Amino acid sequence: MVGKILKHELYAIFRVLVFFAVAVVVFSAAGRILLAVLLGSDSGESGMAGILLFLVVMFYIFSISALIFAAYALGINRFYKTLFTGEGYMTLSLPVTPVQLIWGKLLSSIIAVVAATAVSAVSVVIFMVGWNASAMQMLYDAFGVIGNQIAAVVGSDPWAVAESVVNIIVTAPMILLVIFAVISVGQLFTSHRRAIAFVIFIGIYIAYSIISSLLMPVFADLAESVSMHLVSWIQIAIKAAIDVGCFFLVKYIIKNKVNLIA
Repeated sequence: MVGKILKHELYAIFRVLVFFAVAVVVFSAAGRILLAVLLGSDSGESGMAGILLFLVVMFYIFSISALIFAAYALGINRFYKTLFTGEGYMTLSLPVTPVQLIWGKLLSSIIAVVAATAVSAVSVVIFMVGWNASAMQMLYDAFGVIGNQIAAVVGSDPWAVAESVVNIIVTAPMILLVIFAVISVGQLFTSHRRAIAFVIFIGIYIAYSIISSLLMPVFADLAESVSMHLVSWIQIAIKAAIDVGCFFLVKYIIKNKVNLIA
């Protein structure tokens, strides 16, 4: 049943997200052509050309950000719309459990974000095609340093790779699950539900930022005196606890506290 929910959710998300994806790819190609024209023209070194180049690059970066943001927003909107609006009557009448519903919403949202990231990577390749040697060398030098650092870490400490993979696994759903939980808690109120959910989210964000800043010195001391691995696994455990806590909170509210009438 999760597969059917996932298929339905992906169709609903991608029928909108595809327009953002196409726009990003088209703009990357158009931006690359415009860059070639500007760089190849006699005014390529002029101040106006420099401003245009800057605007093209900035708007391209903005378009990528908008694509990834849209992937998150569409998944979150599907969660809210199909559970806590008029559509909730139909959704909650399906022969599925709250756990299956949550997994369907969560996995479809993650897949949408991953797809948006992949499209963004393809658009970057299109945007960089044909760059001159000096520009490519600058990029190679910048990313080469990062690559060498990663290779050094992998060579000297293979466990760091496993920790990074586990960290990605627990981090990927965390933002979505926290927002799902905030939206669900907001439904416990009888009025101004979205406003209250927004205020709760801001409060959680501020609290998380404060707690993170307080823990950073502690983590730094642990990394220096004990092991960086211990710090990594503590962070993984905290994120996993947030994931599990939010998941079961959403499950409890969907199963016991949903009120579509009030």
